[in-house]
Amino acid sequence: MTRELSERPSRHAIGRMTWALARPHGRVLVAGLFAAMIASALAIVTAALVGRVTDAALRDDARSAIVLAAVGIGCAVVQVVATGYGQAWLARAGEYVVRDLRDTMIVRLLLAPLRFIERHRAGDLVQRGTAEIAALSTFVRESLGQLVTTVSTLVAAVIVLSIESWQLLLAVVLGFGPASWWLMRRFRAGAGPAFAAEAAAEADVMAGVAEIVRTRSLLRQASPAGRRHFLASLDERGERAVRAQMRTVVVSRWVNAMALIEGLSLAALLGVGALLVDRGTLSVGVVVTFVLAGRTLFTSFSDLSGLVADAEEAATGMARARDLLEATTLGPTATQRPSGRRLVAESVTFGYGEEVILDGVDLIVEPGDRVCLVGRTGAGKSTLAKLLAGLYPPDGGSVRLGGVELSSLAPEERAALVTYIPQQVQLGAGSLRDELLLAAPEAGDDDLLAAAHRLGLGGWLEALADGLDTAADGGLSAGERQLVGLLRVGLSEAAVLVLDEATSDLDPESAGLVERALDRLAAGRAVVVVAHRPETIAAFDRVVDVGAPLSRA
Repeated sequence: MTRELSERPSRHAIGRMTWALARPHGRVLVAGLFAAMIASALAIVTAALVGRVTDAALRDDARSAIVLAAVGIGCAVVQVVATGYGQAWLARAGEYVVRDLRDTMIVRLLLAPLRFIERHRAGDLVQRGTAEIAALSTFVRESLGQLVTTVSTLVAAVIVLSIESWQLLLAVVLGFGPASWWLMRRFRAGAGPAFAAEAAAEADVMAGVAEIVRTRSLLRQASPAGRRHFLASLDERGERAVRAQMRTVVVSRWVNAMALIEGLSLAALLGVGALLVDRGTLSVGVVVTFVLAGRTLFTSFSDLSGLVADAEEAATGMARARDLLEATTLGPTATQRPSGRRLVAESVTFGYGEEVILDGVDLIVEPGDRVCLVGRTGAGKSTLAKLLAGLYPPDGGSVRLGGVELSSLAPEERAALVTYIPQQVQLGAGSLRDELLLAAPEAGDDDLLAAAHRLGLGGWLEALADGLDTAADGGLSAGERQLVGLLRVGLSEAAVLVLDEATSDLDPESAGLVERALDRLAAGRAVVVVAHRPETIAAFDRVVDVGAPLSRA
């Protein structure tokens, strides 16, 4: 069951989704977290050791100073190594999480109902499945390890400084805490809506670009004034995207203000420390420790503020990805298997929005039947073909194969029973062999050639310069693409074959090959063809006029 995508989806439960994705990679994640925490602790310990060295030097205790300095150097080396491994392991775990999320989204889009894909802009779907996942990948590769290290450093700094001097720690907290908390609160208040608006605006621009690519032939022939009129919409989208991006820039200024708070707090720390040393309450070494650790503390908090912006953007991407996954969640599939090959459409109604295209259509197609769907433009021929292939669930009534509702079957089960070939067959970027292996993954070249000969297409296939190595996405005519689609059917065991305008706009030679292959495929199969060419219609014994009331009985 699918629903509409949200332009600004809620971030509710993205933590649970992230944890579910991270759990299979828990060992690498835990190792990275442990290494990052060790590195953070050592960074603060090193600062404390520098303070001890200072006190030893002031006491003229050279031996202790040398020993403590050596320990500090060792801690610094281990810290660098632990930081490197921690960030690498965290990035590795994060990349695996992103990979799994990307794979899941691709599968969901592949299996999503056709009506869902048609209802949404291609640019939005592409943006969610590619650009936003790439941004998430950048975050886990470049920022996740730094984020964990920064948080660990803050915790370690507070613990060590509280042991060294609670008075100085209190001065740091009072001087730095309230102001930084207020700035972060202001940032968080505007960050969520700002980043969500930016992501939605960028998806809108992507949709506009995709529309231009799709209509490029029409735009090339248009007058300059016509092109400007068409492109004005893209300019408006671009302007909205710029405004949304500037909004995030303005919101991020609250994070940049942390540098001022850091400087003032460090100055206050030095002042309080000097006063306590003068009174004999603290040693110079403790003040040195606070200056170094405090500097690390402030820097970490400043880094954290910047990383929060990255985390907000990543959270927005996760929310939009989760929205897509939830919107394309498949409902329960039928447990009953079809008991026959009889295709029955009963009281089928279907419409696009308020417009009803089909109303109460009844049609029975028996195994071996050859049914030709005809009718005026807009009568619903192609829509009915997609309903009979199970690509659309009907708004009312039912479409059943062997007594089982087609819409209740899993997509791969439905495709194995009913094959649909559109008017324009889409092919991938691989070879012709790759296209055919989609239908029969275990088939060898001899099997593929044998299937072609069974359909009377062996001569055509062997005449290709590169044979099965021919590039599928380049150089094949519309008719040859139809032949590839029919070859795939010949390699499958589908009980029903549905073709939409199979011979439309084909040259006579290609149309003849298609019709000959179709004749051979029809043996033992139910075949439903949408057609308008008189010679194609004449080859069918059963013709159904979709626009005529009598065709619904």
